[in-house]
Amino acid sequence: MPIFMSIDKQKAEASKKNLENADLKNADLQEADLSEGILIEACLENSNLSEADLCQADISGANLKNAQLHRTVLYRCRGKEVDFSNAVLTQANLVEANLSGANFTHANLMESNIEGANLTNTCFKDANLSEVNLTGVFLANANLLGADFTNSECIAADLAGCDLTGANLHNTYLNHADLSGANLKSALNLTRDQVETAFINKETLLPDSIPIIWISKTEYEFE
Repeated sequence: MPIFMSIDKQKAEASKKNLENADLKNADLQEADLSEGILIEACLENSNLSEADLCQADISGANLKNAQLHRTVLYRCRGKEVDFSNAVLTQANLVEANLSGANFTHANLMESNIEGANLTNTCFKDANLSEVNLTGVFLANANLLGADFTNSECIAADLAGCDLTGANLHNTYLNHADLSGANLKSALNLTRDQVETAFINKETLLPDSIPIIWISKTEYEFE
């Protein structure tokens, strides 16, 4: 178990507009109100932000490695290139957040809500995305190697150009998802029914177990 540093939560809340480059490593900020705060490039490694409010905060470039963010509200926050590697974001609210270029390697996002978020060019390598609401997310060109999407909803998600090598798509809802140019060659548990409900093109790489024949530029049929 991580040892959290006893930091005056009220002081952090009072100065939330001026936490750029702040050193908050190991800080205990559970349930803190940091909404609309400025935490650009702040160090929050190993910090406890569980159930904190970071709604519309700017955490761009921040270090949140190994941070605890259980049920944290990150609604519409700005977090380009944030490092969430090994962080716990279970049941977190990341709806409509701008997290392009963020690193979620080995992060646990189980049961979180990420609907409508900008996750372009992110890395979710070996991340737990099971039972996550990813409806309408923008994940174009993301690295999704080994990510677990079991029982997740990727309805109308933009997965164009994504690398899903080794990703687990067991019972993942891909209705109207854009998989054009995506690499699903080694994806696990992908079914014909899932492919049929999504959008693919000739550049989409499917497993050998799902052979298709293109009969026009936009139409295909299963062999």
